[in-house]
Amino acid sequence: MNSLDDKKLPTVLMASSSSELLQRYALGERDFPGSRLNDVNLTRADLSGADLSRIHLQYAYLAGAKLKGTNLSQALLNGVQLVGADLRDANLSISNLSEAELSGADFRDAVMKTADLRGADISNANLACVNLCGADLRYANLVNSNFSYTNFTNAFLAAANLSNAYLVGANLSHADLNGANVENALLGYNKGLSKSVKLDLQLRGAIFIIESEL
Repeated sequence: MNSLDDKKLPTVLMASSSSELLQRYALGERDFPGSRLNDVNLTRADLSGADLSRIHLQYAYLAGAKLKGTNLSQALLNGVQLVGADLRDANLSISNLSEAELSGADFRDAVMKTADLRGADISNANLACVNLCGADLRYANLVNSNFSYTNFTNAFLAAANLSNAYLVGANLSHADLNGANVENALLGYNKGLSKSVKLDLQLRGAIFIIESEL
């Protein structure tokens, strides 16, 4: 017989509805890993600092939600609506955000390693200092977004729309930029760009700043 007293073991209960999730959060609970809440309405909800790892939130509405420091690693968020949401310092590693609506969202200092962002709308968003190492951004809309000092090491950006994006200081080591739209994208002080790749980007419309322009 196990010597551990089961009654002393912490119990983590998955939330079964958006109302239950919000009620339990309001009472101080923060751990909801693996919950299944597809297609729910959590517009402008405050779930900052919660553990929502492995959560199922496909096609859910979270426009304007406060998710600062929230753990969304390995979450299923494909098709989710996160327009204007606050995701600063959030952990979105290995999450599925394909076809998600993320325009105007604030992702500063978030971790999004190997996240699936294929076809996502991430236009007019702030992703400064975000870790996108190995992330898949193929066909994503990244127009007018801020990627200053973002880590794109080994990221897939083929056919992504980076027009008018701000990429100064971004690490582009081994990033796949084949077919990406870089017209009027602003670059400079980037790691991982060879002279030939830099020239190719310039020929495709990218603009590289010089030190005196900072």
